[in-house]
Amino acid sequence: MKILIINNFNSENRLGGVENYLHELIQYSEKNNSNYIFKWFGKDKIKTNWVEKFYHKTITQEIIREIESFQPNVIHCFSIGAPVTPHFMEFAKSKGIPIVFSFRDYYYICPKNYMLNDKNEVLHKHENALECILHHQPKRNILFDTLLYLKQSHHKSIIKKHIDYFLTPSENLTQFVSNHFKKEGKTLANPILIEQNQNSNSEGNYILFVGRLVPEKGILTLLKAFQNISKQFPNEKLWIVGDGNQIEELQNFTKNNNLQNVLFLGNKSREELQEIYANSKFSVIPSEYLEAYGNVILESFAFGKTVITSNLIGIKEEIEQNNVGLTYSFKNQKALEEKMVELLSNSGLKSKLENNIPNYLVTKTFAKHFSDLVNVYENLLSRNR
Repeated sequence: MKILIINNFNSENRLGGVENYLHELIQYSEKNNSNYIFKWFGKDKIKTNWVEKFYHKTITQEIIREIESFQPNVIHCFSIGAPVTPHFMEFAKSKGIPIVFSFRDYYYICPKNYMLNDKNEVLHKHENALECILHHQPKRNILFDTLLYLKQSHHKSIIKKHIDYFLTPSENLTQFVSNHFKKEGKTLANPILIEQNQNSNSEGNYILFVGRLVPEKGILTLLKAFQNISKQFPNEKLWIVGDGNQIEELQNFTKNNNLQNVLFLGNKSREELQEIYANSKFSVIPSEYLEAYGNVILESFAFGKTVITSNLIGIKEEIEQNNVGLTYSFKNQKALEEKMVELLSNSGLKSKLENNIPNYLVTKTFAKHFSDLVNVYENLLSRNR
């Protein structure tokens, strides 16, 4: 079976979780199952004007040529919208090729993507364009937010018309997509994307954050919490891995408040990350927008390390139900401090959470994920025969 993957960016631009996942998916298939041939279409990170954001004719024609030459049995779309726009779907459907769409975030529910209003309330429905433009986070200006909404609505109508099946990594996102798109689909949780090592340093040397350094990730709240933690635990260290447009603000906060035990490490390779996870105490994921899942959490678990996450992480219910980590109310600095103190001062609690991790991870292997994924492809093909 041949599967054409379509994503905004290509395999040379592993910019985030989606690109990392696609790289691992193709590698796994090549190593373990020659019956499935994946081909990845994506672009270099290129700038687009507003006309191209609505309809990128050149890239649409490129995809059509790719479909004609590769002749896939299934097309699987991931993060598209710019520079890749969904207009190729009409051609694919004219050829009778089933289309699977993986929704990896809330963009096609709310184009602002945070799923928060200007009162910091989590959105439980999304129906009103004016409400979105004026009152949903993040805000830029009326013109930009209006164009963004129109672009998303245009693409959404094309996707809704042409896809055959959808996948999401969390039950909450599945419910939203099901209500908005009225299509068949299911939750397919993310697998572990990093090699497991449950026998790493059991104590650890530092608290860890891994991710993009952008405001919605909540790193400033983490730094403020750590500032107070340092007064009670002066020898504790915080390592921050990643890069982003907030780096200067975060470094200035650290310098201005004399936080000497905070280390900014920048981006790290997968191999370097393994060593960093292995020697950490626990990870903190203080997200301040509604995330569909949380791959960093699974990576931390892969090394037997528990986590503290905000309640906006899509995997929150799994963490609580399996008792493998702690959660707190997003943007609540005091609550975050209390959870950090719990893990730093209560070794029994920390050990209990860590001991529950192996049983939880049994359901997160790439082998199981791949088997569930290709079953979706096979079922779609069997309907078309």
